[in-house]
Amino acid sequence: MRTVLFSLVLLSACATTGPRPVNVAAVRHEIDDSIKTSSADRSVTSMGKVTGDHAVVYTTLKTGARQEEAWSKTGGAWKMDHATVVSAN
Repeated sequence: MRTVLFSLVLLSACATTGPRPVNVAAVRHEIDDSIKTSSADRSVTSMGKVTGDHAVVYTTLKTGARQEEAWSKTGGAWKMDHATVVSAN
């Protein structure tokens, strides 16, 4: 009985540790909302690497040019750090 109880405690402790998955769709939505609030000159096309506080976002400008943008989350809000033009239309 002790062995079974110990095993259950050990398994539950292991199951709750480690990195948690990031909800990429939620991050995309939050960043898209930030873009729409500040200016509607571009839209999110796809997402690159996403963590809980950093994201790479690919956007398409109204002119058709594509950008790679680095975003970070500070104070509960997503802010763009910098953007690089990937392709001009």
